[in-house]
Amino acid sequence: MTRLYDRRLAAWICSALLVFLTSTSLQAHNVGESYLYLQIQQDSVTGRFEIALENLNPALGLSGTEDEITAENFPQHVGFLQEYYRQKVRIEHQGTRLPMRFTDSEVLAVSEGFALLSFSLEGLDSVPDTLTFDYSVLFDEDPDHRGFLLVEYNWATGTFANENRVSLVFSPDDRRQEFELTTDGRLQGFMAVLGLGIEHIWEGIDHILFLTALLLPAVLRRVDGVWQPVEAFGPALLNVVKIVTAFTVAHSLTLSLASLGVVELPGKLVEVIIAVSIAIAAADLIVPIFRGRLWLVVVGFGLFHGFGFAGALSEMGVLSEHVGLSLLAFNLGVEIGQIVIVAGLVPLLYLVRRWPVYRGWGLRVAAAGMILVASVWAAERAFEIDVPMYESLPPALQKILP
Repeated sequence: MTRLYDRRLAAWICSALLVFLTSTSLQAHNVGESYLYLQIQQDSVTGRFEIALENLNPALGLSGTEDEITAENFPQHVGFLQEYYRQKVRIEHQGTRLPMRFTDSEVLAVSEGFALLSFSLEGLDSVPDTLTFDYSVLFDEDPDHRGFLLVEYNWATGTFANENRVSLVFSPDDRRQEFELTTDGRLQGFMAVLGLGIEHIWEGIDHILFLTALLLPAVLRRVDGVWQPVEAFGPALLNVVKIVTAFTVAHSLTLSLASLGVVELPGKLVEVIIAVSIAIAAADLIVPIFRGRLWLVVVGFGLFHGFGFAGALSEMGVLSEHVGLSLLAFNLGVEIGQIVIVAGLVPLLYLVRRWPVYRGWGLRVAAAGMILVASVWAAERAFEIDVPMYESLPPALQKILP
């Protein structure tokens, strides 16, 4: 839940900045705007029209009449809307109009309702380099209306799950525009997926906490139940390499198997176990649960972290094509992200390994904090509740924390 909140907050901030900095960016679903989303695959082009009913009804003179389109009677008007879009939107390739075959429809619960009409383009033997759009939705009825083209997915250009970066803006004075799809950039797609892997590990607070719980004792050794500092950096580094390698092998295995559809687990179960893995790894810092067999935790729970990575890939739609390259790129990105975390944390831990405060109550407080956070996550994910952790903190801490 925390990670989901962070992603939503980050997405909101980025959208706000994009609106401020450029006229070709926006937050989705604004009044007076309609949208055309495209999904560019290796051998097909699909899309989706979106428009607010509170814009559509007044512009077409339907408000207050028996023909007014609402969320409740929307299914009765799908045919009308499909025909309207066929008249108002023309998509061409090399001067030839491409037929639109409507495939699905629904209403989003936004304001008075947001109509969605999905379609696929017919008449294409392969994905073209360019398409020409002639877009006139509501322009004749409302001169202030604007249409936006957004490429939601295009592996070749490294575009995944895009909902705020606008490619074209249509207006009554600028209805006909050409758009380059650029479908031959495999290197660009590979680098984009690699970046997603780095981003995912850095934004995945639960993955970072699990890794941190494993690294905290890497510069220490337990002697008669008491943590003692290692004498040299070499043994500590070797210990870190073993931990990271075991974690990498484990999550890479299940990431590949889950992404290829060989093994599947319920998403809720995976997220709960990931939270539990943090608590158990942190508990071992206080009480010697595994007694030198930490690799069992690393490998066992690492398998479930791999399922978590696969779930993230699936949500972004990255695996719909070039599966092998996508898996390789994402995995490399995750490992690069891990290496950066390790490179920043381990030298610092090595420097403070002899501090009694680190080996004593410092390690215990850190472990207790991770156990508390992980337990709350596990409860939230298991029972689908929202525990107000931030609001429960003392006011003084709320002022310090972001």
